[in-house]
Amino acid sequence: MLRGQLDSVRGSRSAALAGPILGRLVLLLLLPLVMYGLYATGQKAMDNFRLNQQADGLSDEVVALRAENLKLQADLEYARTDAAIEAIAREQLGLVRPGDRALATVGSGAVTPPPPPAPNAPPAPPPWQQWRDLFFGPPPAER
Repeated sequence: MLRGQLDSVRGSRSAALAGPILGRLVLLLLLPLVMYGLYATGQKAMDNFRLNQQADGLSDEVVALRAENLKLQADLEYARTDAAIEAIAREQLGLVRPGDRALATVGSGAVTPPPPPAPNAPPAPPPWQQWRDLFFGPPPAER
């Protein structure tokens, strides 16, 4: 009878130990999977954030390009008007309308000569001489 009680105590003790060990084993196996899932989710969130930032930047660029396009279209429409064509002909091409008198201003004729070339500066001494002169002063021959 004593032996039966001893076996039942051993059985209950091993059953009691098997539960926590099995739970720890399951936890040990599931923990890396959960950590990987969290890591992968974080990576996807960061990728999504970067893509949204890039999309916002591209949207701003599209808006700026559309505004520039509208300005260029307005400039083109103005350049096709008679007033703009006449202004370009008079200012840039030097043309006149029939009946107008063209005036050409002539300079004094004196052309200013180009300035004489600057004298060549003596070449800088090598770095080792610059350091020597800094610490010890120039050699006696240069004084």
